[in-house]
Amino acid sequence: MDPSQFRNELNKAIDYHQVLLQVSRFASFSASKQHIEQALPYSELAKAKEDLAYIQEGIEFIRKGKDCSLGGISDIQPLIESAKKGIILLAGELMQVSMFLSGVYNAINSFHEEEPLFFDLCDTMDPCIALRKEIDAKIDLSGDVKENATPALERLIQQQRNTRAEATRSTKEFARKHVNQLMDTTITTIQGRFCVLAKASEKNTFGGLIHSASQSGLAYYVEPSSFVKINNTLQSLELQIEEEKKAIRKTLSRQVKAKAIALESDLETITKIDSLLARSKWAYRYDGCVPVFQQRDSRLQINNARHPLIDEKKVVANDYALKPEQYCLMVSGPNMGGKTVTLKTIGLFVALSHAGFPVLAHEALFPWFESMWFDIGDHQSIEQNLSTFSSHMSKIATICEHAKDKTFLLLDEIGNGTDPNEGASLASAILEYLIAKKATIITSTHYEQVKAFGTSNPHTLVSSVEFDLETLKPTYRYLPGISGGSFAFSIAKDLSLDEKIIDRAIEFKESQMKESDKALERLEIEQKKVMQEKERFDQLIKDAHDLQKKAEAERQKWERKYEQLQAEYEQRIEEMLEEKREEARSIIKSMQSNAKVHEQIDSLHQINQLAPVQKEEKQAKEDFKVGDYVHISSLNSHGEIIEIRKKQATVLSNGMKMNVKLNTLSKIERPRPKPVPTKARVDKVSTRFPLELNLIGMRVEEGLQALDHYLDQAIVHKAISVRIIHGMGTGKLRAAIWNDLKKRSTVKSFQAGGPQEGGLGATIVNFK
Repeated sequence: MDPSQFRNELNKAIDYHQVLLQVSRFASFSASKQHIEQALPYSELAKAKEDLAYIQEGIEFIRKGKDCSLGGISDIQPLIESAKKGIILLAGELMQVSMFLSGVYNAINSFHEEEPLFFDLCDTMDPCIALRKEIDAKIDLSGDVKENATPALERLIQQQRNTRAEATRSTKEFARKHVNQLMDTTITTIQGRFCVLAKASEKNTFGGLIHSASQSGLAYYVEPSSFVKINNTLQSLELQIEEEKKAIRKTLSRQVKAKAIALESDLETITKIDSLLARSKWAYRYDGCVPVFQQRDSRLQINNARHPLIDEKKVVANDYALKPEQYCLMVSGPNMGGKTVTLKTIGLFVALSHAGFPVLAHEALFPWFESMWFDIGDHQSIEQNLSTFSSHMSKIATICEHAKDKTFLLLDEIGNGTDPNEGASLASAILEYLIAKKATIITSTHYEQVKAFGTSNPHTLVSSVEFDLETLKPTYRYLPGISGGSFAFSIAKDLSLDEKIIDRAIEFKESQMKESDKALERLEIEQKKVMQEKERFDQLIKDAHDLQKKAEAERQKWERKYEQLQAEYEQRIEEMLEEKREEARSIIKSMQSNAKVHEQIDSLHQINQLAPVQKEEKQAKEDFKVGDYVHISSLNSHGEIIEIRKKQATVLSNGMKMNVKLNTLSKIERPRPKPVPTKARVDKVSTRFPLELNLIGMRVEEGLQALDHYLDQAIVHKAISVRIIHGMGTGKLRAAIWNDLKKRSTVKSFQAGGPQEGGLGATIVNFK
C-alpha cells in the first residue's frame, strides 16, 4: 500500500495522526515535531526494536530527574542550504546556527555512560566549537553584529559616535543662534540627516536643502548648509559600518558552508534524539510503557490499556489478551456501547508499537505483523456509486486477498448493511477463512449467529463491553469471555415503548431461540456474575496495594528527612572542626617559633583540648593497651601508647608525650622505616604551593581548565597528594574531574574525601 494512502487509512480508522500530534507537543523544535508526525509503522522489526530500546532508556533518564536541554534550538536546514549556495546569512540567522550548536553541545554533555545508547548517539555529533565561538564572538544574542567584532568596525562605530556628538553640539548651537527664525529649537532628523524646523518666511535664509513642509504649511524642514558636510560624513560612516558588518557576516557564512556536512549530520542526529526523548516524556507523563515483540505465536497481551485521546480523568483502563492459537478477538455489545473504542485502542497500540512508539499501558506484548488492514466506519462511495455494503465488501475482498499469518486486521461489524441472516452468515464465513490463514483479527459484531460461531470456534475469544442496565449507559469496561447482548428491550422500555409490545417481542425471541442458545445465555449470565465477584476481589487487592504504597512512601519521606538532618548535622560538625583546625594551626605556628620543650608540650596539650566536640560523649570503639601504635585523629598524627588512664592515654609521638582521649584514637600498623640510599635526593614540596584547589561555582569546562593547570603545577612542585574541592551539586563537575583523572599517567590513585576531608564534595589525588 502507498505510504500516503496507508497514513490516511490509519488516520481515519484509529485517529493515528491525532495521537502523533499529542506526542509531538513534547518535542523541542519543528524538525523533531515533523519527524514524529510523519512516523509510520516500520516494515522491519529491528528498526522498531531500536527505537523502543532508546525510549526505554529515555524513560529511565527522565525518571531519575535528568534532562537534555534543547532550548533555543531550531531547524537550520534552510540556513545550511543558503550558506552552501554562497548566500550571506543575516546576523540573526548566524545566531540561530550558534544556538543550534549550543543545543548539540548540551545534548552531548547531558548523557553519560549510564545511558549508553544516547551516549553513543551523541558521540557521533560534532559540536563545531570553533565555529560557535567565532559566531558568538561577533554576533550578539539580539541577532546583530557586535560593535567590537573587528577592530575596523569598532573604530568606525567610535568615529560615528564622535561625529554624531559633534553634530548634536553644533546643531544645538545653530538653533540657539537662530531661535527667532525657527518655529521650534528642537533638532530633528529626516532620513538620518539633521534638520531644523524653519519658519516659512525663513526657509531660504540658511542655504542648504529644503526637505519638506509641515502639515500646516507654516514651517519647513530645512537642512542648513552648515549641516550638509557633517550629515554627509555621518551617512558615509553608516555605509562603511554596514559594509564592514556585511563582510563579517560573509566570513561567518563561509565558515558555516565549510561545516555544512557536519551541521546536517548534527541536525539529523539531534532531531532523532529529540524525537525519541519526546516519546519518552509522553510515556512518562501518561504512565505508559515500552511494548515488547514476540514472533513465536499469536499471543497478544495489553494490561491497563488507556486510549490517549480520552480524558485521562475519565478514561477506563482495560486488559486485552489473546492466547497462543487464538487468532480472533470478537467484541459484542449494544450500539454506542464502546465496541469501537475497544477496537480503536487495540489497533492504535499495534500501529504505535510497530512505529517505534510507547503505548499507554502498564505492559504490552505483541506479535510482529508484516502488514495491517483496517475496515472501520461507513465506506459508502458517491464517486463509484457504491452502497455502504458494497464498499464494505469491496474492502473485505481486498483484505482476504492479502491476509496471511503475520497480518493484523481490524474489522468493525462484518456483514453489516444487508439482510441480517445473510450478513451474519457471510461474516461467519469470512472470519472462518481469515482464521484459517492465521491472521490476527480484532472484530466487533451484534449478530447472534456470529457470536455463536465465535463461541464454538476454538481460535476465537468472544468478549463484550459492559452495559449498565440501571443507567442504560455503557461503562466501557471490557469483559473477556462474556458475550454481550444488544439490550434492545431494556432501551425500548426506557424510551416508553408500550410494555405489551415489549412482552410480545420477548415471546417471539424465546420461541425462536434454541435450547442451546438459552443454555448459552444462562451460562453468560453466570459468567458475568463470576467476573463481577472477581473484580470486587481485585479491587480489594488494589486497595491493599495502594495502602502499602502509601506506607512505603511515608517511610521513604521520613528516611529522606533523616538523611537531610544527618547531612545538616555533619555539615555543622565539619564547620566546627574547621574552626578547631584553624586554632590548631595557630598553636602549631607558635610552637614552631618556640624553642622550649616544656612550652611545646603545653601547646600540644592545648591542641588536644581542641578535639571534635561531637566525639566527647562517645565511647572508644576499640580496646587499647600499652604498646599499641595509633593514629590521633584530632592532631592528624601517630605514635605509641605508653600509658592508659580511664578515658585518656599518654601517647609518645615524635619524641613528645601528649595526653589524648581514647575516642580520638584508632589502631594502625606500626610504620617500618625504609632504607634511604645515601646519594638519594629528596625534593620537598614548595611551602608556597597550595595543596588544595577550590572549583566550587565553576562550570565543567572552566573547572577542567583550572584542574589541568593546577595538576601540572603540582607535579612541578613535587606534590605527593592534593585535594580538589568541587562540592556535591548535581555531580556533573565531580564526574568530569574523575573522568579526567583516569586519563592522567601521573596520577597513582584518587578517591572521595573522608568525613574530615570534605566527603563526596572533595577528591583526594595521589601522584606516582
